[in-house]
Amino acid sequence: MSRIKEILRLTAQIKKQSVSMQRRLLLYWLSMLLGLAAVLVLILSVAGVFSNDAQKAGETLQLQLDNAQLQLEQHMESLDANSIALSEQISRTLESVLTGNGLTINDLNDNPELLQKLQEDLLPRLYMTLQLSQCSGAYLVLNATTNTGADKASHSATGIYLRYANLSAKGTAKQDVVFFRGIPDIARAERLELHNRWNLEFDTERFPGYDAWMEAEVERLADACCWTERFRLTDTWEDVQLLCVPILTPDGRVCGLCGVELSSLYCYLSYPELNGSFGPMITLLAPVQSGKLLLDKGLTGSVDGTFLSDANALAVQKGKYFNTYFDGGNRYIGLHCKTSVRGADGNELVTAVLIPENTYGAYRNTNRLLLIGCSVLLFAIALCLSLFLSKRFVQPILHTIQVIQSDEIPENSVTGIAELDELVQFVHSKSNAKTLQAANALPPNIEELFHTFSERAKTLSTAERGILKYYIDGHEITEIPDLAFVSIHTVKKHNSNIYQKLGIASRDELMLYIDLFRRLDRLNELTDCV
Repeated sequence: MSRIKEILRLTAQIKKQSVSMQRRLLLYWLSMLLGLAAVLVLILSVAGVFSNDAQKAGETLQLQLDNAQLQLEQHMESLDANSIALSEQISRTLESVLTGNGLTINDLNDNPELLQKLQEDLLPRLYMTLQLSQCSGAYLVLNATTNTGADKASHSATGIYLRYANLSAKGTAKQDVVFFRGIPDIARAERLELHNRWNLEFDTERFPGYDAWMEAEVERLADACCWTERFRLTDTWEDVQLLCVPILTPDGRVCGLCGVELSSLYCYLSYPELNGSFGPMITLLAPVQSGKLLLDKGLTGSVDGTFLSDANALAVQKGKYFNTYFDGGNRYIGLHCKTSVRGADGNELVTAVLIPENTYGAYRNTNRLLLIGCSVLLFAIALCLSLFLSKRFVQPILHTIQVIQSDEIPENSVTGIAELDELVQFVHSKSNAKTLQAANALPPNIEELFHTFSERAKTLSTAERGILKYYIDGHEITEIPDLAFVSIHTVKKHNSNIYQKLGIASRDELMLYIDLFRRLDRLNELTDCV
């Protein structure tokens, strides 16, 4: 209990200790500087100077682009390898069947029995390729037809096309397989369901680049692998891209094509959007031509939560941290880069990652509002602090004026400002001005205070000295504009300069000094400089 009383006693003594005027003024100016800093931060925040959201978005997009490109290229390389192996197996089977019977590829025309035997031999390999590959379908087509006399026989070709039915996001390992093209007896023997848009043979007019492939010269299968542009699969609602690998005869001529299929639905399920701080990120593989990203010729991952249409072409505008992509109505930010994936038409295929500009803008505005809010809060705190310190600074000065002007000065009059407390005690110890003048000297701190003030008064300009003279003569600030023939704004500007040069904070403090100089008969030190 006694220890608590001692602590309270020491606390009371600390509160009674005076603080120098310079330290109080320093705190006041520091609070004002804090307020100015808050205003500056607020202005710069509104202007977006402190925002590095664009750089962060660019770094996020680049990281996702690197991951997407790696994933896509590994996926495509795996499909290339499986399709090349399929082509080689088909070529060996053709060589075994045709050479063993002394036939050529042309002898397959109008020979349904031999075509059925070939398809029976090739179906297991095609089915295995479908199972081993991350794709939505697998096909093989040979440049021959069952009946050359039939209508449209010139653009009809035999082959097998297997597709997955009812694709889901859980993968394709246990998906149902349907028979899209090929001889139906083979499907029935293997218990494969016919597709609801089944046909016996391929329509090569709807197979992009088929005729050009049949006339191509191929040295290495690995160099010949390429993807068609996206097209609508015959008699269906689905868009697909086909990986094309030539099938070669024993003498090296192209006699057909094989490969795998990637449907728009498969890509939608396999490459879901990635939700991040800036919004949903979309992955796509598409060609770039004439500065435009051709979505209508490529494949796109999931676009949920965006207005991206894969039927559009996006103009590309390059930026510092990311590119802007727009189609006239919607805008996106993103990045793209070249891939090793080849398109049959020679267009450059790129991997791209896009974010809707509106979600990025919402993130940026939220951060900016947060920074502005913090700046406003900091300014409010600084303003309250400056008002509080100003009040604590002016009140002791007003109290000192009242004490000095009173007839009786309390012996224990404490203002909390060291210089003023010493001055009050000094004035109290002298009964009149003559006694004050007869005294040996003012206290050192007080004498230094008066000397410094009078020296600063000498630095005033002619106009500022005129304003000071009006205050010394007892005029109020509202009277000075008429006396000096200037505006009240000019008077306030002179006041601000006078306060700064004299090292004071207010008119009350100025009047205190004038009154003190007058009481000590030292007013001439101010009037001489005026």
